[in-house]
Amino acid sequence: MSLVDRLADRLKNSEPLVLEVISRRCLRTRFHGSSCDRCAQECPVEAIRLEVGKIILDPKRCVGCLACTAVCPAEALIGCDSRLAAAAAKVAAGKAVSLCCEKTIRTGDEIVLPCLGALSDEHLMAFAVRSKVGVHLYLAGCSDCRASSVPLILTHRLQALNHKVGDNGLTAIIRLITNKEEAEAGHPTGASSRRSFFRAFWDISVHSATETMTTLQAESNPREKPTHKHQPGRLTLLRQALAETGEENARLALLSLFYSLAVGNDCNFCGACAGMCPTGALKNSREEMRKQLQFDWARCSGCGLCQQFCRKKALTLSAGRLPNACAVEKEIIRQVNSVLTG
Repeated sequence: MSLVDRLADRLKNSEPLVLEVISRRCLRTRFHGSSCDRCAQECPVEAIRLEVGKIILDPKRCVGCLACTAVCPAEALIGCDSRLAAAAAKVAAGKAVSLCCEKTIRTGDEIVLPCLGALSDEHLMAFAVRSKVGVHLYLAGCSDCRASSVPLILTHRLQALNHKVGDNGLTAIIRLITNKEEAEAGHPTGASSRRSFFRAFWDISVHSATETMTTLQAESNPREKPTHKHQPGRLTLLRQALAETGEENARLALLSLFYSLAVGNDCNFCGACAGMCPTGALKNSREEMRKQLQFDWARCSGCGLCQQFCRKKALTLSAGRLPNACAVEKEIIRQVNSVLTG
């Protein structure tokens, strides 16, 4: 399709494309026996239908909340807007951060996202760890938006996140601001505020033009090998946050969002799980003529595909990690090797 054809196609559509489905990444495409339905469960308007080996998005029902992108472990669903990927770099260490969509800009100093429904557990925790002061999510305009369910989605997401990381004070600094009076209170006035406000709209205009040209010029659905390993951006964000913080409290909170793997005695190191793993967290290797299964927890998205695919049912994936988890896993693998080699 030529650039002119893409432009004509873009102009025919009254609503801009907000969501892209990359079917080759979907767990159901990689393994037809996969029971993953996180995206469908998260979608508030039932715009996602799951069938054997594929995922189907109904663009007419989709409201663009991007909630599905925040829970997909393989990034088979991604937002077409690039601002979320760049948001982490804008969070200043030790300072409060405010996030909003284009409809709820108040001062111009906020980090503007396509929709706050795209904020995953990993985003929220990484922002909280870096800020240490406050993460304010402005949702006052959601009641007038077609994605009106975003405040409820984020409320449930924050409750689940608090359960995962425990009572360490980090989730307490994440505030959902849904009241318009509260959203407008305390905002600066005067020339400085006006400059920030108009600068924000200038940035939005430039961003919109850039995104449109990028979309028109990009080839749709580039071909990739079925064995392609993809690292979700959320995992990269978590690893960066873990590397940056030196606080034990924050490290434990971040580690709770990673995963641990236990290998049972029935494992015969066939290598099927490593081939099926969508992120490359599992690898087969040999050491001193012995097969080994290597688990890179920093690359694991917790999709659970290895468990579902293992015919021996020898793998157990669990959420959270302990500081000494690596040593424990190495000992388990060593013991399994000893049993297999007699």
